[in-house]
Amino acid sequence: MRFIKYHWFNLLMILLVFLGMGMTLLVAFSPREDAQNRGFIPCTQQLAVRVTNCQGSLWCTTKAVIKNSWCDSKIIGKGVKLWLQGKQSAPWSNYYFTPDLAHLEPEFNENTELFYQENPNYIEDFEKLKQEHQKLEESIDHDKTEEK
Repeated sequence: MRFIKYHWFNLLMILLVFLGMGMTLLVAFSPREDAQNRGFIPCTQQLAVRVTNCQGSLWCTTKAVIKNSWCDSKIIGKGVKLWLQGKQSAPWSNYYFTPDLAHLEPEFNENTELFYQENPNYIEDFEKLKQEHQKLEESIDHDKTEEK
């Protein structure tokens, strides 16, 4: 008891850090695309919109990240609630699932085929682009040295 009395703040901080890290890992390893928009996907989409609207404001971006964390917490809590009610098999079933990518795959294949048809020499074009980029960087470095 004496240990807790003297170290309660440290224990609280350790608990908060572990909860934050755990939540970050849950979000990081959950599916990122799904036709049904399940799991953390809606929260991430809202975060992207909020951060884009912030236009570089640090305070606005921080608030957007905090709101996103709260949204993610609600998703996790909802999973536990549904599991306790017997509506899903595990607490993580609402955010760890096999994603439904049926609507994405045909579009991807069509776009891939279209890309190869429009760019038959894309490897050569990419090499040329890399060479032009190197020349541009060299000219910038050269201009900087001449200014000094």
